[in-house]
Amino acid sequence: MGTRLPTLATRGRRAMRGLTLIEFMIAIVLGMILVAAIATLIANQSANRAELDRAGKMLENGRYAVQTMAEDLMMAGYWGELSAAPGTATAMPDPCSTTIAGAGNLQEGTALHVQGYNAPVTLPTNLAVCVKNHKPGTDILVVRHVDPDTSAVEKTSGCTAPYSPCVDWSKLKVGQVYLQTGLNSSGTALGWALATADGSTDSTTFAKVRKDKTTGATPRKLVVHIYYIAKCSVEVSNSCTDGDNGNPIPTLKRVDLGVTSNAPAMQSPITIAEGIENMQFDFNRYTDTDKPAAADVDGSALTFANWADVKSMKIYLVARGTEKAPGFTDTKTYVMGTAGAASAPSGDEGYRRHLFIQSIRLINPSGRGT
Repeated sequence: MGTRLPTLATRGRRAMRGLTLIEFMIAIVLGMILVAAIATLIANQSANRAELDRAGKMLENGRYAVQTMAEDLMMAGYWGELSAAPGTATAMPDPCSTTIAGAGNLQEGTALHVQGYNAPVTLPTNLAVCVKNHKPGTDILVVRHVDPDTSAVEKTSGCTAPYSPCVDWSKLKVGQVYLQTGLNSSGTALGWALATADGSTDSTTFAKVRKDKTTGATPRKLVVHIYYIAKCSVEVSNSCTDGDNGNPIPTLKRVDLGVTSNAPAMQSPITIAEGIENMQFDFNRYTDTDKPAAADVDGSALTFANWADVKSMKIYLVARGTEKAPGFTDTKTYVMGTAGAASAPSGDEGYRRHLFIQSIRLINPSGRGT
């Protein structure tokens, strides 16, 4: 009897029987390898994006910090129409003072358009009044001028032509210190008045006038800014020990002269930029022949008698990331002018850093040659 050939139905059943166990296991392994590869790719892309975000934030904070100070320094020594500061220093000014007259107070302070403190480890007693949680070893800078924008105290209606806008005495802020520059009532001499607005006698306290000898000259707000690096961004009970959720972030802050309870007062520090770890300033004095000195100085040897000679300066600023970069160790050194080289503090080598250097000409005092 011959061999029985498989029927059509039998051949169909064999062709439709599907994958074997080995084929199924191979497919699973290949799928897992593919999924693992995709997951690794996504994880790497996520890590790279996070690192780019950290680096971008660090650079943005550093640039903003330098730009903020540079723009303020370009206004340093601006006193309206005056060609010289309204005060003459007889002592080193107290940056935290809110008293107008007297040695070392606001009026005399105008003689120093900039004033620096070279890397103090412990703050001077007077400066510690308004500067809180300063990071030891970093510089402090004081900038003084008047506000060029007077729109907050002016009006456009009821002004004498062509002096529009003109001062609106009701808009002066009680307790704010203003500098008014203008002519005396007879129009024979240019003068100034530095006083605190009281809301009732301001039009007589600030009696300087414009060229028509009648229209009151507009007072300008006196600006005193103190820049420094704080040990943290957000304090806890006025301390940085537990600040920033236990991971203190060095932060550039600024203290401003303002008003509290209708009286002049240095305000609470405001944050300029987080992640600013080190800041040093170098200054250059111009000689009697109006030439720059041969070398920059750190300001430690300058006195109340020669700070006014400073016409240009340099900012050296190290910005660091607010978060550590996984697998990164900072072994660089950063040249900080006369302060020498700086490197990552012990234990903080895991943060990326960038050095910013900015040269600034102090336009107002250098333009006047005074």
